[in-house]
Amino acid sequence: MTPVKGIDGREMHSILIPKGTTIFMSILNANRDPALWGPDAHEWKPERWLSPLPQALNEARMPGIYSNLMTFLGGGRACIGFKFSQLEMKAVLSVLLSQFRFSPSEKEIKWSFAGISTPLVKDSPVPQLPVKVELINTSD
Repeated sequence: MTPVKGIDGREMHSILIPKGTTIFMSILNANRDPALWGPDAHEWKPERWLSPLPQALNEARMPGIYSNLMTFLGGGRACIGFKFSQLEMKAVLSVLLSQFRFSPSEKEIKWSFAGISTPLVKDSPVPQLPVKVELINTSD
């Protein structure tokens, strides 16, 4: 894993954590760490799973139960419904993508990183991610 750095920039090799302390791990950062995934870690590139994963990622031994991702967590507390959720997403997407065309809106999107990550239209306090949806002519 990537070494932890203090606010002064020095690497920290040990951190005292008192008993009973709640620890929060950013799944978003684990899934997008350039040290593990490479310089394009923040880009949406599904094709990255069609080739061998980066050596650094395999060496990190991420505990994720699927493709070295922490999306469904790992170990004894891993999501028991992850296979069902994947199957459901594939079924829904196959129907939607065959009948509709999706494109991003012209609105500028910002991200809020407070507990969970949510997209926001710039200058709006309400989480949203506008998308243009067009019906594909299926009468042919």
